[in-house]
Amino acid sequence: MKKIITILIISFVTLSLSAETAIWSKGTTQTLPQGRWEVGIFQPLSYGLNETTELSTYALADLVIPNITLKKFWKNMEGWEFASKHSLIYPSILLNTIAKEGALGILPDISEIPHIFVLNNQFMLSYRYNEYLYIIPKIGFSVALISGDSDFPTIDMPFVYNRTSIYHENAMFNIGLDVRGNITDKIEYLVDIDKFIMDKEYCEFSYEHKALIIWKINRRFALSGGYKLCYSDYPSTMQRSTDIIPLIDLQVGFK
Repeated sequence: MKKIITILIISFVTLSLSAETAIWSKGTTQTLPQGRWEVGIFQPLSYGLNETTELSTYALADLVIPNITLKKFWKNMEGWEFASKHSLIYPSILLNTIAKEGALGILPDISEIPHIFVLNNQFMLSYRYNEYLYIIPKIGFSVALISGDSDFPTIDMPFVYNRTSIYHENAMFNIGLDVRGNITDKIEYLVDIDKFIMDKEYCEFSYEHKALIIWKINRRFALSGGYKLCYSDYPSTMQRSTDIIPLIDLQVGFK
């Protein structure tokens, strides 16, 4: 039960194709059209600030882990598009919440939680081979500013450790590749693979793979379903583990 609760709470907020903007554009180089709102059960609340800039936040999670993301479309270069995402996260409230005895006692109740500010940066290129195939290579890095006494263990759980290990380090890097495209006018597919690179002899990498089918019902609703797989080192077990979870989400859009 503790493992399930941690994955749902922490992964929920630490996760994470042309110059024209488009609706239902999560995971692409596109940004939302100006004035459009989108939100999903497991997707952030997003707003198109202008035709090249998008702001988003996991609104419900802001109570325990304040977060904000800016996505910027930069340039179309002869078929290649370039965009970036930059997120600021303050996880210390959540860490204090789960440092207790009982059902949510993921961390020891004697844990000392410092002030932690995490800046995540992701840079994406997108190449349109045809309407059925878009190739999106990605590279990113995260840095953490830590202030105060720190004494708490890593959270060695799938989909969680690779997003929270930076709370004990100063930097982490990731690379990845997305392949997506249209199946029909309203149905798309997405397949990706990501590698998180951590500078530890006993835990130096984590891989994640995801496959989704996305049904763009209309401008107001989109439904997606698939799975996510994690293959990772964990410091406490000193071994590798493979884990898989189902994915399903309903998104709602306005304007």
